[in-house]
Amino acid sequence: MKAAALEKYTVRDVLEYRGSPQLHHSVSDNSTIETALSLMHVHDIVSLPVFSSGGYTFVDIVSVYDLRDYIIKSKGLETEVEFQLLSGRPSGNPTVLQDTVAQVVQSRKHASQEVSAQMPLAQLAQLFATYHQHRVLVTGYDAPRDATLQVPDCGRKRGASIDSGCSSASVHSDYAGQAAVCGLTQYDLVRFIQHHNHELGTILDAPVLSVAKMHASLRPAAPNHLPHVTVRDSALHALRLLCDTHTSALPVVDVDGRLITEIAGTSLRALCTGNIGLLGKPVLAYMFGLRLPVDSPYIVHENFTLSQVMAGLLRMNCRRAWLVDREERPIAVISLTDVLNHFL
Repeated sequence: MKAAALEKYTVRDVLEYRGSPQLHHSVSDNSTIETALSLMHVHDIVSLPVFSSGGYTFVDIVSVYDLRDYIIKSKGLETEVEFQLLSGRPSGNPTVLQDTVAQVVQSRKHASQEVSAQMPLAQLAQLFATYHQHRVLVTGYDAPRDATLQVPDCGRKRGASIDSGCSSASVHSDYAGQAAVCGLTQYDLVRFIQHHNHELGTILDAPVLSVAKMHASLRPAAPNHLPHVTVRDSALHALRLLCDTHTSALPVVDVDGRLITEIAGTSLRALCTGNIGLLGKPVLAYMFGLRLPVDSPYIVHENFTLSQVMAGLLRMNCRRAWLVDREERPIAVISLTDVLNHFL
């Protein structure tokens, strides 16, 4: 690991700094995709622990990216989208959103990674970079007694979650039979590293452009070479491109290639049977139709340092920064994975 000062830390240290590491909401494996998406949307989270139906056996963790890929690859999706666009109402036929979470879990190539609380921090960072997962399960960690798992309750007030990377308040559960599931995200690890930035020396002074040159996915390119969508492209096209390029978000650009906003796979959390037709509309109309914020994304320039990028990501609670040129055209994206890669 380039930052030798971090080699003394373990997963346990990150957990203790993070606070209340349990996943506070769960879903049954026989729940529908629509139910899982709704729960993620209500609580502003991107992953859920899955338990077996009728029991308390932990199955896996499912993320919104797993659901996105399953939905986009499903047969009949385009037919339903076209029907709703033309008629303005659902067809009445079963859609992919009625498939179960178990089907999604079974369709994946890799299960969620399990790590020990004693694993060195360097290995955790390497695991995130290798498997391109945003979360891992942690075993061998005795969490505080008051930090137990909460069964889904869409009527609860939204609070901080493990996916937000913020320390969340302990939640008591009346379902003592369910095991507490601990997890860590890339965001948690980046927060921990930033907290110890005084130990890292000059590695944080690296220009963002030099970081970009170190990784193939970040090498500056002409805007038309960076995966992107225009304001004329449909949301369905954008989500398919996300799936094909294995990325979490794409820049949305105007006719001159200037960055307007971003479209992320997390937008699917607001999808339901009655609004699938919005996928056939241009990306901005899709976002407006789902009442999603069309915000200006976090942008950085060539004179930014890695330290500034990390501070901005955490301050704005976002998962990526877009590197733009002088004309505000996106030329690269710096994700949490890329930040972690820099320390390996």
